[in-house]
Amino acid sequence: MLQEKMYVRCPADPESETDPRVFVCGQITKVDDFKHTVTVKIHDPFGWALFFENVPKGLIEFPLDSVEHCGLFIGSEGVYKRKGCTILSGGQKLDDGFYAYYVQTEADKEVLRVSEKDIVVPFTHGRVRPVSQLLRYEFQNPCWFFGHAVVSRSMNILDNSICGFKELAGAKIYLLPHQVNTIMRCLQERPCRYMLADEVGMGKTIEALSILKIYMKDSAKKNVLLLVPDPLKEQWKTEMLLKFNIGVGLGKDDNRVVLQSFSELKETDVDVAWDFVVVDEVHRCLADKRLAWLLHGISRAAENILLLSATPVQQREEEYLDLLRLLLPSKYDACDLEHFRALVGKQGKIIQKTALLLDDLGDYEDEIRAAEDDGEDPHALEDCEELFEEIFADLEAICDELGDDKLSLLLKKVDFAAEDLGVYAMKVVISYICGNYQVESNVIRSRRKILEESDDGTRLLPTRELQEVSYALDKDRNTYEAICYGLITEWMTEQAADLDIEGVLRPLLSAFFSSSWAFRAELERLETCGIEPDARLMEHVAQWVKEEEHILANLPAILDDPQAYEEDCCTRMASVMNLLYDELYDQKIVLFTDESATFAAYQKALSSVFPAEEISFFGKDMLAEEIELNAYRFQNEAACRMMLCDSTGGEGRNFQCADCLVHIDLPWDVSRIEQRIGRLDRLERDPARPVVTSFVIHTEESFEAALFDFWSKGLKVFTQSLSGMEIIMKDINEEIVSAVRKDFAYGLFSAVPKIIASAERMREAVRKEQNYDAAGFLFRPMYKELRRLIDYYAQNENELFAVTMTKWGSLAGFHGFGGEDGVFTYRAESFSPKSAMNSQLIPPRWNEYLSSEQNSFLQSVQTAYEKSREIRSERRAIRGTFSRKQAIENDYLHFFAPGDEIFDCIVKNAVHSCKGRASAFAVHADLHWTGLVFTWSLAPNEAHLLAHGLSPYALGAYRNYLMSKQVVVSVDLENPDDLAEGDVVREYMRIIRAGWNKKETIHLGQRGGGCGYLKEEIADKANIAWFKRKYPEERWRKIVRHGYKVAYEKALHQFKRRSNLRGVREEMERALSARAAERAFYGADDAAMEALKKEQEILWEAMSKPRIILESAAFVWMVKKSDGEGEA
Repeated sequence: MLQEKMYVRCPADPESETDPRVFVCGQITKVDDFKHTVTVKIHDPFGWALFFENVPKGLIEFPLDSVEHCGLFIGSEGVYKRKGCTILSGGQKLDDGFYAYYVQTEADKEVLRVSEKDIVVPFTHGRVRPVSQLLRYEFQNPCWFFGHAVVSRSMNILDNSICGFKELAGAKIYLLPHQVNTIMRCLQERPCRYMLADEVGMGKTIEALSILKIYMKDSAKKNVLLLVPDPLKEQWKTEMLLKFNIGVGLGKDDNRVVLQSFSELKETDVDVAWDFVVVDEVHRCLADKRLAWLLHGISRAAENILLLSATPVQQREEEYLDLLRLLLPSKYDACDLEHFRALVGKQGKIIQKTALLLDDLGDYEDEIRAAEDDGEDPHALEDCEELFEEIFADLEAICDELGDDKLSLLLKKVDFAAEDLGVYAMKVVISYICGNYQVESNVIRSRRKILEESDDGTRLLPTRELQEVSYALDKDRNTYEAICYGLITEWMTEQAADLDIEGVLRPLLSAFFSSSWAFRAELERLETCGIEPDARLMEHVAQWVKEEEHILANLPAILDDPQAYEEDCCTRMASVMNLLYDELYDQKIVLFTDESATFAAYQKALSSVFPAEEISFFGKDMLAEEIELNAYRFQNEAACRMMLCDSTGGEGRNFQCADCLVHIDLPWDVSRIEQRIGRLDRLERDPARPVVTSFVIHTEESFEAALFDFWSKGLKVFTQSLSGMEIIMKDINEEIVSAVRKDFAYGLFSAVPKIIASAERMREAVRKEQNYDAAGFLFRPMYKELRRLIDYYAQNENELFAVTMTKWGSLAGFHGFGGEDGVFTYRAESFSPKSAMNSQLIPPRWNEYLSSEQNSFLQSVQTAYEKSREIRSERRAIRGTFSRKQAIENDYLHFFAPGDEIFDCIVKNAVHSCKGRASAFAVHADLHWTGLVFTWSLAPNEAHLLAHGLSPYALGAYRNYLMSKQVVVSVDLENPDDLAEGDVVREYMRIIRAGWNKKETIHLGQRGGGCGYLKEEIADKANIAWFKRKYPEERWRKIVRHGYKVAYEKALHQFKRRSNLRGVREEMERALSARAAERAFYGADDAAMEALKKEQEILWEAMSKPRIILESAAFVWMVKKSDGEGEA
């Protein structure tokens, strides 16, 4: 029964009144029962009607039977009480027949429940069920249907999976389970107060910025502070902009983002009411008492805080407690060190026992594999049974000690008779121990171990390799370099007791082991500071510079005939250049130096030997535009194979396109080396480049040689990541300084074995903690669900998806240009209003889109590059790709992904409209079959959450236990070969994946001719006329209604069977048990247990009674090629 103020879907097709394909949505203002008409107001609150010349406007009268009460799509924009708002939930039918929706206001992000009577929405948003479209013979062209099927399949994963996954999918990153898990955990709780203590290279920055982006999406008028170490400020600014499109300053929804370095932090900042604070490298702040005090004050006042830290080593209790006081001051300020040591000691015992267990479990799995490889049944082997009993006894002992009822129940499931000999159940028990018995649950540690290999044995992280290039300091071959080193040694030995290591020795040696130019510059700096080195040094360094200038001037000749210039080859510059010229001639290389003078010298050297198109530079003294042009060339041009970087280290840029790196000089600080290697050894690195090779140039039998030995043999930084050792680097550096002070010439050589032994002991302790943390995640049942989700999305985010997106855009009147290499260009002229009328696609606000900080930056670099190459520049255009791999490999290529206006406008049109949801078509196939095909999806009842004041983010991990794949169900009309449903569905999916083909597919709803190979069967002038005659209205309605009922029951059965509601219950019980275990074992006070139980009841209701959504419905006639006339 239609009533005033209901929204209805109205025909608006100028080509046909009887079989319309274009519709608009409007609100009833009058129902005339006498005339059997309704008067409808076509709303246009955002001025979108300007795009469409023929769209109905204002008040329109329609026949009563031509309109249908419609719902509104989730995500639709509208206006409520003159405020912009977004629809958050599907419509709930009220007793009066109207729909109620949960909406979020744009201005203040308030969530309200309102009736459709009170919302004003544009004409594009009307939603009817696909089955209603079928009943009315509203058969959309199959080209729309095929496009919708592909796009909705991928977007369904994003819309109906873990909250936050969609935003993460929109960033220029590969999607990894540990990052999704971290983001989910942080968003699940309010306030959000977590320490992200992942090991180096695990993507803490990505996690923090993802969390921040999602927080700001659902927030308005918030103050956000990001605090970072001084050298990393530009890197953060770049990554925020290029990967996440987060700019500094006042942005969308009046959220203000402030990015400050540690040195810029002021006391007045403590008085600001920060809503969200992110602090990078927070462990570095502990040594600076003033900085730590300021951070403590900011943390106490801030609502939400993320601290990014090197992984705390729990043996260092005082440092660990200081970090926790910054994270949760209200909890830990009153905690004394002795009490905290006792807590850490408790966990230490568990870690020790679990470490032994994990080793035994590894041996057990090896025994099982060996038996199976030999064709034996491992159940029958005594060795396997003995190992099982040993592990079980150890697990039982831990369970008895902890007295945890949930843990005891899990242990009962460990059974030697199981198919896998109890391995999985053991892992679940160990996961529960490792995941729940943590001193502080708000510290998240992701370990590199979890990324070492995939399930199929593929290595996920690059392997590091080392190549040495050394030369001797020889008075006969590099005379003045050797003399200068002798004089430094003499001077340093004499002055050892009073020497300023940080202010004098360190910079002087760093410069010396870089180049003569850097050494001279450092000596001159010391003189200006009133420090006078040995006068002979100034004399001999001048000669050394002269020697190096001679080499620089003759480099091409030296490299072409090294034997003729044998004496000149025993130098650092000749060694580097010879390496590049002879060995790495076909490699893409990044070179690093920390000295400005060395950078300038190598600029000249490279330019004198190699063509300009092969070399590029990244230095702090270069103009910003020049830096971007060079980085752009290195990433985009195959010919550009060398990038020389100074101490900025190419900050914020991805150089994973490079094969190897060359260390012209060695930093004293191992973190600097890790940063250099980290420019190539990244999560985003292409698996096709599995090795990162470091070429290290160093002198022999020198302080530099001792330093190299320490870095390479002690910390092994060139062949493996620091992996949890970062936090002790300050101590390591102090050991180096102490050794040098005692004996400059031989102190470091002597100290190396001792420091290596100390580092190995710490590495072993860290290894146990690593395994403990990794087991808590890897062995957890939820990890498999995350992996499944990510793998499934990756399979659907493929070339077909990209092609379909662009084809849909073109059909809908938004044409991308190019595409041959996966790169598309969009501009204002891409939008065609005439074509867009069919689907009512709303294009991006082009001026705002182009003027965004990210797009302005990308355009400026592209324009500058084209100008430098004398290429005609496309103004007011965006070059980008739908390919994640391409976007990650190129900082300067826009990524069309969730959150981007171009991507979103195409997706909204493909998924949040009725276009392509219902069709009738014949298609060439490998089977002969006719029937109805229904596609369904499943979503939690988010309205139930909103009704109880919970955010959808509260679903967290639980949401992933609901099936996120769409379910396709077929219902037979004609099945002469008695085909199984599985065979029909597989063939249907093959047809959809193959894509729409005009010759293969016949549109049975076509209002004109065009029956192709079915011309003998379809004799009418219009295909739709033939269809209506074959399936008259009464018969057709019975077919559709019966098919819908059967399909719904089948879909419901599949969703129940393939969703893991039992897993939801277990995960909820696990969370409750974890909270109880933490309280009992560590003596923590937890007043929130009852609140957690209540929240879980609400979440269970939303999960156990989900919404089953019909995504599309079609009449499909599969015609065997041999049955049809003609060839495709």
